[in-house]
Amino acid sequence: VLPAATRAQALFDIKPVAPNVYAAIARPHRPENANSAFILLEEGVLVVDTSSTPSSARALIAEIHKLTPKAAKWIVNTHFHWDHYWGNQAFVETFPEVEIISSGRTRRDMERMGLGNPLLLRWSVEIPATITDWKRQLAETTGLERRQRLTERIQGWEAALPELKAIRPVLPTLTFERRMILHSGARTVELLCLGRGHTAGDIVVYLPQEHVMETGDLLAGDTPYIADTSPYDWIRTLEALEMFDFDIAIPGHGEVMTGKEKLRLWKEYFRDLMAETE
Repeated sequence: VLPAATRAQALFDIKPVAPNVYAAIARPHRPENANSAFILLEEGVLVVDTSSTPSSARALIAEIHKLTPKAAKWIVNTHFHWDHYWGNQAFVETFPEVEIISSGRTRRDMERMGLGNPLLLRWSVEIPATITDWKRQLAETTGLERRQRLTERIQGWEAALPELKAIRPVLPTLTFERRMILHSGARTVELLCLGRGHTAGDIVVYLPQEHVMETGDLLAGDTPYIADTSPYDWIRTLEALEMFDFDIAIPGHGEVMTGKEKLRLWKEYFRDLMAETE
């Protein structure tokens, strides 16, 4: 097992985006990691999303320790998808007093998914079978590029499986429905649930003084995943998001975004998708 500092360097690029505001941009990894963000406040650190596994979360914690001696005081889970909150466990173990915040709908969706880890239980059967199939493909493949991709998949998921089987999902301890404001000295952090988007309970984290928006998967660097919502809902929520005054967006996946061009492109994508299905 790599030491935490090495894992942090391997898994995330830490990028300052405003005074005392940092984006933790996830590098390619198995299982998939989501981006996180750190906001250094007077009372402690606010962490937006905790990544997909406890080991990835410990990598984030190592980066926080490099930035400040203060503890993580708040965690915001932007939505219920596993790659954004299964790291809660490591944060609670390291910072027992931390408060975990989500929308009420997100917590209910986490409960609906169950604390018996149905996804993990399914993966405990599916992943070994998939790895066996990848090994069969590897034995039959001669192309160097294809062999390299298969080898990386096999190694990544074989290394991840024991940890995935042991994960204990930790639920939010504080919920809200529409808007919550944290005041820290002269700074303000707004937590906003603007409507159905990537999921029914998405939160964005808005820093009005810094003009920074942490969007979760309402915005990301890849093709939108729409299994838990509809394009029409997402367009309306993006329109609400566009009304806010921000210059920088930290997305759920992909690089830090400047301006609102990606937001507008996603609205066009959803409109095109709706037109194709009419």
